[in-house]
Amino acid sequence: MKRLAALALVLALFACSGPGPDAERVDRLEAQVKSLEQEAAARDKALREELARVRGNLEDIRALLEADKDRSGDGGDAGSGAAPSDEELDAKAKSFVGENLDRLMELTRKLLDKMESQLDDTPPATEEPPATGDQI
Repeated sequence: MKRLAALALVLALFACSGPGPDAERVDRLEAQVKSLEQEAAARDKALREELARVRGNLEDIRALLEADKDRSGDGGDAGSGAAPSDEELDAKAKSFVGENLDRLMELTRKLLDKMESQLDDTPPATEEPPATGDQI
């Protein structure tokens, strides 16, 4: 009888006890999974929007390149869109450097002339110390 009462008491205690720590842990994990799914969905949506913007930008760039190609093709260039040769690039670079060097030399010459005129305009420095208040 004592055994039966002890067994009934143990079974009653198990029946009255709340959900175990495993159930709480499962609930927390399920909540965490739901929040992660929501974050993933938000990131996926943001990535899709960014991808759509990038695709739109690429289409705009392609349209601009086509318009530029059409415009440069109508100009009657002798070259049919081919890249310039190394000799042409060298000649262009040399002429560019020559023009800029001439411009730089002219600016330097003007600056030196201006500095020289400023030096000529300054009064010569005397070797006497400046007069003090009682020497005036």
